[in-house]
Amino acid sequence: MLRFLYISACLVIVSDANQDHTEKLFIRQLPQGRTLAHFEFVTTWDTHHLMFNQAANVHHYGLFPKSLAEVMRHYGTQEVHLSLTQGMWRSRVWGFPPISAPLGAELWAWFLPGTNAECQWKGLVNAMSGLLCASLNFIESTATYQPLHSFKPWGAIVGNVSSSQLLRYASLPREAVCTENFTPWTKLLPCGTKAGLGSLLVPSVLYDTEYHSLGLHFTSECLNNDCSQLGVQLMQSLTVVFRPSLKTKLTMKSLFSKTLSSSCPVASKSKLLVCVTPELLDVTTPPSVWEEVGFGGVVTRWAVYDIANLTSGGLKFDINVHTSIGMPWAPSLLVHRFLTGGKAEHRGITTEMFNNGRTSLDVLYLTMVPWFCRLFLHTLKVTPESSHLYQHYTPAKDRVRPHTLELLIRVPPLSIITITTQFSPAYLKWTEHPSDAHHGFYINSAVATTVMTSCPNCTIPSGLGTRHREVMVRLHTEPLLVPLPTPDFSMPYNVLCFVCTVVAIGFGSIFNLTTRQLVPDIPGNKKAWTVFGRSIDRSIIARGVVLIAIAGVAAYTYLNPE
Repeated sequence: MLRFLYISACLVIVSDANQDHTEKLFIRQLPQGRTLAHFEFVTTWDTHHLMFNQAANVHHYGLFPKSLAEVMRHYGTQEVHLSLTQGMWRSRVWGFPPISAPLGAELWAWFLPGTNAECQWKGLVNAMSGLLCASLNFIESTATYQPLHSFKPWGAIVGNVSSSQLLRYASLPREAVCTENFTPWTKLLPCGTKAGLGSLLVPSVLYDTEYHSLGLHFTSECLNNDCSQLGVQLMQSLTVVFRPSLKTKLTMKSLFSKTLSSSCPVASKSKLLVCVTPELLDVTTPPSVWEEVGFGGVVTRWAVYDIANLTSGGLKFDINVHTSIGMPWAPSLLVHRFLTGGKAEHRGITTEMFNNGRTSLDVLYLTMVPWFCRLFLHTLKVTPESSHLYQHYTPAKDRVRPHTLELLIRVPPLSIITITTQFSPAYLKWTEHPSDAHHGFYINSAVATTVMTSCPNCTIPSGLGTRHREVMVRLHTEPLLVPLPTPDFSMPYNVLCFVCTVVAIGFGSIFNLTTRQLVPDIPGNKKAWTVFGRSIDRSIIARGVVLIAIAGVAAYTYLNPE
């Protein structure tokens, strides 16, 4: 028995030898008294040839979550990104987010060459919906996009990156994020919520915040410099913005309602990083090491704590905040979108891009409009016109696919670019309206992507101890709520009441006439017939039959409009 246990333990060690798991927590003070906490749980596995080989039999997944890995292998996905977000990230005040995500749910994936992307996409959507208990099954072909230039892969993929045939993108602004999504997300962690940074994940605390975003990012990564050896990587991210507090002293217990008492035993690195720039925080606990991140001349300083060494006797971590209200950070790029026009035939979408920096920015702007908003391309106007460099437009098909418009805009320094276009809402069938039709219909968030050489407003660095020359910044605008012409859904109730009334009045008379015996009346009497001694006029019978016929025709016409 002992020999069997020893051999099993050796097999587990061998299977996990080519895997690595790290966990990090970034804490940074934001303006106006907010506090940012960003978690990153990264699991790397250098079995790329087995992961994407359908014929290979993989039975031991080790630290990599088996439920997710089997979904990736079955549907032939090279890269999958999923985000579930509650609240809006205020870039004008907080700076750029660690990982940009729109309101609600967002899912995009790159598939392997040679696969039927359209068919595999439907299966992937349903699988991820069941895996994270989300309503992703509402993603249909009318809500699926194929951007040509936006959403390039994060990692190394096989196939033509310039072609969008392997890319699928969709988002659901109406998706409500709750603990039903959070619980299966935590079960994908190697240590769950029992040890390490995962023990700080308390749902009642995290969902009582101003901003909350769950992320699941599956990519292929190069394991050497020439990228001859590939591996798969899963990063689970969690970004939380806590509301302002009257306390001038921030501790782990004040943020997460509990202290950090252990590290994840299978994690090779478990670190806690606190930003002390721009001189807003004074860390009282001496860090394990100080790290500086340079970014286009902007250097941020971080206090790094090794949790494995500090949790042996219990971690006591305090942060003294000099001021609870800071000046808003003005990012180099801001994007704002809103609706214009009050009449149904003169509605429009206006987007404003603000460049607060001193260098020009080439921004790739992607807007996605549902098919029921008739977009008029000839009304597209970019002010000033010299900033419009490139345009790609895919028209919509009714009940098949949406509009997709990609623009390359050059935004001069210290300037504003305005993009306007008009649309007309379509008339939907009464069966195509949701249960809360009067709430309106959502237009997905637009996406702006650019590359910057200087990013003083990036809240979380992409890596520590290195000097980055440039970074890709992606921003999501606000989703738009469009009211469409809505039928009077009280009519079914009126029809039912009308039919029931007619049936109740006329059914009794017709039932009596068809089931009871009619006896001739006494000669000379004006009444034509009697029923059990009671006389009845023929006109009443005719009226009842006519009313029932009218009610039947009205009900049939309403329920079958075509």
